[in-house]
Amino acid sequence: MGPEFEKAINELTLRMRLIRAVQEGDSQDSLNEREALILQQLLEREAMTVSEIAESWPDVSESTISLTITRLWREKAMVSKTINPQNQRVTIVKLTEKGKQEIRRFLNQQGERLNALLNAIDVTPEEKEVMIRICNRGSRYLDQYLGAIRQKTN
Repeated sequence: MGPEFEKAINELTLRMRLIRAVQEGDSQDSLNEREALILQQLLEREAMTVSEIAESWPDVSESTISLTITRLWREKAMVSKTINPQNQRVTIVKLTEKGKQEIRRFLNQQGERLNALLNAIDVTPEEKEVMIRICNRGSRYLDQYLGAIRQKTN
């Protein structure tokens, strides 16, 4: 699609992230990007091992993911960690009620910001339908791409 498309996407993404930062301020309760993505993974899958979560992050070490999960567990009480009784080296991670509430709040805020933007710039229902189809197609492709990366690293 070319440099103009890439520039437009980058500029829009930057502004959306700036709005998020301004709206959330420097609150200790707010989630950083990695925390939000891990919580979102858990919301979709219910329970995952630390290794399964780390597989989704090909350029991030498992220890970094483990530290993030530990912070979500100890400091924020948003996840629970359980040792797998069949294999004591495996830790199972699940969302707590607080974690479910927080990620749902986070996703709702994200959706509200995007809807506000789309309404402010008068996106038509037809344009929204096209965006939904593009997003869904992109998600399917990225699922396949991430699967291919996981296979290469195993």
